[in-house]
Amino acid sequence: MESNKEFWLQRWREGNIGWHHKEINPHLLSFWHTLGMGQGSRVFVPLCGKSRDMIWLAQQGHSVVGAEISEIAVRAFFSEQDIIAKRSNLGPFQVFQKEPYSLLCGDLFQLKSHHVKQVDAVYDRASLVALDAIQRKKYSKLLAEILPSGCSVLLVSMDYPQKEMSGPPYAVTDDEVQELFSDNFEVTHLHSLDLLKDTERYSEKGLSRLSEKIYKLQRN
Repeated sequence: MESNKEFWLQRWREGNIGWHHKEINPHLLSFWHTLGMGQGSRVFVPLCGKSRDMIWLAQQGHSVVGAEISEIAVRAFFSEQDIIAKRSNLGPFQVFQKEPYSLLCGDLFQLKSHHVKQVDAVYDRASLVALDAIQRKKYSKLLAEILPSGCSVLLVSMDYPQKEMSGPPYAVTDDEVQELFSDNFEVTHLHSLDLLKDTERYSEKGLSRLSEKIYKLQRN
């Protein structure tokens, strides 16, 4: 776990952040409505980095709670939006806050229910796939423990033959998504996208197949 945290901290220090996109994620644009979140809803974004998806969520009238290990990423988010955030401490986290954003800088796995109280939804584009198999089990358990009943999750996952490419992003099969979440969430597969057919980003990796899969999870 410690080595994984250092891996991501080093990536941010080096500016080696190929997962960061300047454009809004198309799956967020296409499927966010399936969660039925109205204005004023509170959205949790785990491993948020400096994602511009958080800006889009705020533009829909949502307040955004993010969790991120790298202070470089958190500061960059506010700096790039010309926002001056107030900094405070909350347990093991540094909190950078300026409505409608509240970003918790620290270890995701130290989150407790009070950190995400009154959260209505979760947007996970780059969290589950950033974690290895052991951490994914820990992550699914964490969400079950801290999320309130009725909370919805929009999950973007990735599936490919793991032996053909080392993660992250890691491969997560349909069966694993069910295994990780079905005890505590109703799992609905919304869409699959063939990335080798429809995009050029991974064509040089030599993969035999690669798909992005979008799920809706509903907390029991």
